[in-house]
Amino acid sequence: MNVKTILIADDDNDFSDVLARRCRGLGLAVEQAKSAAAALARIEYGRPDAVCLDINMPPGTGLAVIEMLRGDERLSAIPIIVMTGYVDQDAVRRCRGLRVPLVRKGRDSWSRIESLLRQLLQLDTDKSSADIPTPELIPG
Repeated sequence: MNVKTILIADDDNDFSDVLARRCRGLGLAVEQAKSAAAALARIEYGRPDAVCLDINMPPGTGLAVIEMLRGDERLSAIPIIVMTGYVDQDAVRRCRGLRVPLVRKGRDSWSRIESLLRQLLQLDTDKSSADIPTPELIPG
């Protein structure tokens, strides 16, 4: 059985750790990055099956990472989910142009992220992370 890997790139440790536990509950192997530069390096060398990427990470932004990936034919097909606590119209427009879903961080973040991961990675719908005791995905 081939275990799929997800990279969670977010400088919010609490949010990232909760999201990692939920993803492990779906049977995914999880890697984490705390900056845009670390995310880019992990994507290039690790080639995860999917990426959950925060927009606002020092230094740089998640959107800049996506633009770099889309320009690299070796990495452009990796599915990406953008996450953010603050949504502005420029971010929405850029995500649409890059063809990546944008999920606002909040109480219902996990249901949206889980649905997208199941679709993008063609995950078994019988596996559920609902029984994993974790706090709500609420930005701190």
